Amino acid sequence: MPINIQQNQKLFLPRLTKGPFKYEVGEVWNLIRDEQEVEVIAISEIPISPKISEQILELDNNEKIIFTERKKIILPSEADGALRVLENGSYEWIAHKELRRIQEEINQNGLKSIARKSLDSWSGNFKFKAEHAEENGEILPGNEGLRPPQLGGLYSIGSHWSLKHKPATIIMPTGTGKTETMLSTLCAYQCSPLLVAVPTKALRDQTAEKFTNFGLLKTFSLISEDALYPVVGIIKRRPKSLDELKIFEDCNVVIGAVSSLSAGTAENFSSEISKKCAALILDEAHHIGATTWKKLRESFKEKKTLQFTATPFREDGKLVDGDIIYNYPLKSAQEDGYFKKINFIPVHKLTQSEADEDIATKAVDILKADIERGLNHILMARCSSITRAENVLEIYERIASDLSPILIHSNLDDSAERVEEIKSGNHKIIVCVEMLGEGFDLPALKVCALHDPHKSLAVVLQFTGRFTRSSGLNLGEASVVANIADTDFSVALERLYSEDSDWNYLLSEMSSQAAQEHARLIDFLNGSEIIEGDDILEEDQISVSHHLLRPTLSALTYKAERFRPKCFFQGLPPGYKVARVWLNESENTLFFVTTSREDVKWTRSKEIVETDWDLFVLHYDPEQNLLFLHSTNKSSNFEKMAQAVGAGEQITGETIFRCLGGIGRLIFQNLGVSKHGRRNLSYAMYTGADVKTALSLTETGGGSRKSNLSGSGWEQGKQITIGCSRKGRVWSKKAGTIPELVDWAQNVGRKLKDETIDTTKIIENVLIPEEIHDLPDLTILGIEWPYEILKYPEDRVSVKNNSDEQEIYLFELQVTQQNIPEKKIYFNLVHDDGSIWGQYYLELRVTEKFRVVGANEGSERVSIIIGSHEIKLCDFFNDYPPLVRYADLSELDGNLLIKPHNPQDLQISDQFFEAWDWSRVDITKESIWKDGVKREDSIQWHVAQAYIANGYTIVFDDDGANEAADLVCIKENDDHIALVLIHCKFSGGSEPGERIKDAVEVTSQAIRSAKWPGDFKRLCTHLLNRDHKRSRAPSQQFLLVGNGADITRMARAWRFKEVRTKVLIVQPGISKNRITSDQRSVLAAGSVYLKETLGIDLEIICSQ
Repeated sequence: MPINIQQNQKLFLPRLTKGPFKYEVGEVWNLIRDEQEVEVIAISEIPISPKISEQILELDNNEKIIFTERKKIILPSEADGALRVLENGSYEWIAHKELRRIQEEINQNGLKSIARKSLDSWSGNFKFKAEHAEENGEILPGNEGLRPPQLGGLYSIGSHWSLKHKPATIIMPTGTGKTETMLSTLCAYQCSPLLVAVPTKALRDQTAEKFTNFGLLKTFSLISEDALYPVVGIIKRRPKSLDELKIFEDCNVVIGAVSSLSAGTAENFSSEISKKCAALILDEAHHIGATTWKKLRESFKEKKTLQFTATPFREDGKLVDGDIIYNYPLKSAQEDGYFKKINFIPVHKLTQSEADEDIATKAVDILKADIERGLNHILMARCSSITRAENVLEIYERIASDLSPILIHSNLDDSAERVEEIKSGNHKIIVCVEMLGEGFDLPALKVCALHDPHKSLAVVLQFTGRFTRSSGLNLGEASVVANIADTDFSVALERLYSEDSDWNYLLSEMSSQAAQEHARLIDFLNGSEIIEGDDILEEDQISVSHHLLRPTLSALTYKAERFRPKCFFQGLPPGYKVARVWLNESENTLFFVTTSREDVKWTRSKEIVETDWDLFVLHYDPEQNLLFLHSTNKSSNFEKMAQAVGAGEQITGETIFRCLGGIGRLIFQNLGVSKHGRRNLSYAMYTGADVKTALSLTETGGGSRKSNLSGSGWEQGKQITIGCSRKGRVWSKKAGTIPELVDWAQNVGRKLKDETIDTTKIIENVLIPEEIHDLPDLTILGIEWPYEILKYPEDRVSVKNNSDEQEIYLFELQVTQQNIPEKKIYFNLVHDDGSIWGQYYLELRVTEKFRVVGANEGSERVSIIIGSHEIKLCDFFNDYPPLVRYADLSELDGNLLIKPHNPQDLQISDQFFEAWDWSRVDITKESIWKDGVKREDSIQWHVAQAYIANGYTIVFDDDGANEAADLVCIKENDDHIALVLIHCKFSGGSEPGERIKDAVEVTSQAIRSAKWPGDFKRLCTHLLNRDHKRSRAPSQQFLLVGNGADITRMARAWRFKEVRTKVLIVQPGISKNRITSDQRSVLAAGSVYLKETLGIDLEIICSQ
């Protein structure tokens, strides 16, 4: 039957492809000729059998091609090929002379010969040609070429490979031409066979398609027309034997998912795979922290390795190591026109359901507006789980069913079909889990609804490329909708999810900063060269990665004038073998791992031995002339090793206790005492209440002295742990990286060299726990939740009474009575609304030491819930008693009275008292709100107005149980955040007087608030939670200035700015001129406590 084709008609000939060639682990393809447009010069007929003829077309490419509807024919010698005409009007090859020629060569010499010819054809045929854009950004025909990031990356690869084969990282934002850079690398540097490892099957197939036809290389004349296409292998199954690796020998490039190359049975063959390849490319290399990725790269350590990524680091602590040889920042991609502008639209809702509704509504409105403007946009709603995605889908189906919302995630059997439907434009709204798989390329994605925001900058930077690609017709700017009320973001994202954030600027800045921070993080490790030596174990005997070293912070300190790190071998103890050694010369740091063996003590067998592994770190500080030696083996000071590298005298003795300098509220958990002259007891360790006995021994003479101690305290506004030994070791319970260990040791060294630190003064002020049987006759300032509660986020702890469960931030403990003869302290559990949920007493006892008991039956039923664990509150208090604080700053922890070793006189200067005019204020009224009525003549209202007038962005009325302060005032300045915690108390009389009660409770509140400045983000979360709970009573406004979005913004700003704190007591019942000694003593206690913990002074606003 004649084919309806006319002379001079233009036709598109399909690709001429050989394959698939089947292998046990996958398949191989070879493109002979890509799709091409031709013109029909002449039409005639040719017999294909004695009775049958078919149309043959002479084309302007000098070929004669038969067009037929038959499925197969025998190709006549006069014809070059035959195309079958399909029902839909398209064509497919059923025969071609070139296919036959290729098959004959394969039959004779194997597929390897085709790959060899392809490789030879690239030699000298690649052009390092840059694109040339007009002033308006348009690239005219003939001016196409490599983009700046592609050309820059390609030159960097050549430069790196000319010097070394270490893994190299190329950072290119998604959408800037990463895959074309890989293709160019294969052609320009002829690194065949090349293995390209990717994270997913979808990206594997997409990448294979690009390599098969050289992408845009021939279209842009970057490689000559006569250059042959590569033989491309696709790994689809894991190898199970060496014979199954033949596919790597027959190809120019092999593409596979890492799970098929380095997991399961494939793990056994990764080293053999590396022997058959010239180079390795790891695409989406931010996955390198995963075990399978690391193993694959490790097997290629002798081969050229490139790591391509848009995100050069991971937020989970695993680093994308390797030299960053090229970094094309996001800012440049935007400036060069590869990315569209991003518009950020925030919502601020504290509950997930409200946020989902608001996000969906705004995102749909944006999408519909874009469509009305003729833009071909698609909306993607991102969720963190399948359950969340299913719930969110219901919202979109309800509010935008006309836009055909569709759900997609990896567990769906028809996910591939759904993706094709999306690409075809059948759905305008996609609800997905996480985000569409890596490698998914759909420029129409321009509206993003972040129902569950990314909390990793690595993912954000990758995701951004999906929404900002500028390729495609009828595409406008990208829009992102997200809830900014969630403050639980990584440090890097704090400013990104802010109400007034400019994503175009911030993403550019963060992309650049992220790469810089990554470079700084791995700079130390990259600068650490492995030292080889005959005495070091071979790499195949032991695998040790210096990226995974996380020592607990500790060090011995030596005086030193020089550093000879490579001489450490001379001081190595007998029996120690070195497994790995690294030296960072610029940082003056040597670190190495050793192994040693010793006989097992419980057997005489010589065959059973223990193997010990130890880490050593030697760091030299030339500014202080100190050498720090860290070892996980604490049995020796390794003096010979220290001397071998240049150490002189070790710092020991009393000087070592200088490391305790600058630590406030220092309390010892353990104290060891050396006792000379007593053969039967030369050393004793004291803990808890016995520490007092130990200190007495060291001060009364008799040959006893401090040997070692450990404790905790406050330093620079944060709680820390510290330990030290007279023999010279200093330690902390914290673990960190090698650079963190170095920083910590240098700080210790500065203290050890500071001769102004008086160790006797430190010991005088240390807090000592003493076991007591009788309550002290002291004024109680207040009672607080135990530390074991405070270490949990407030929203993870709740209090339950029968069926009523509420968060702990709505409760506080209040002392009601102290009965010294009965040895009881009575206290209540009070709710924010003033109701009493429980009544208890703490009682000192002889046998049980102490107990906490419910004062009535109802109190015994109250329980506390931490996470998913529920326990009766009385039982919890008996394990972790509430902390009772006295006016002399001593503390009662169960039956332990903690007080300074040598109590000091508590003093407060007159300069910290400020008298205000209270003539328009009823000083007997404290709170702004009472019984739903606003009291503008109250103390709190008067003070709040002063801070509102002073320009504070947030003035929050937090008055109530478990308050941070009565008033929390926050203002952001250019270089810091100003935080003022104000504690107000009404006067016990209509006139200022000498009432001690006027000072006690408000001082207790000031002391309790010391926990907040060191965790500003937690304070902001506390305020948001309190505001959300109280918003149920709309008649009462507690945010006097500002809103929830302002608090969230401050919670993020603190990552970048210092928080400067003031704590104020406001008590008009105290007279500056007539203050009593008792009142002054109580206020002084608060002042001293804040000075010791936060390093700030307490300020008092009072009457004249």
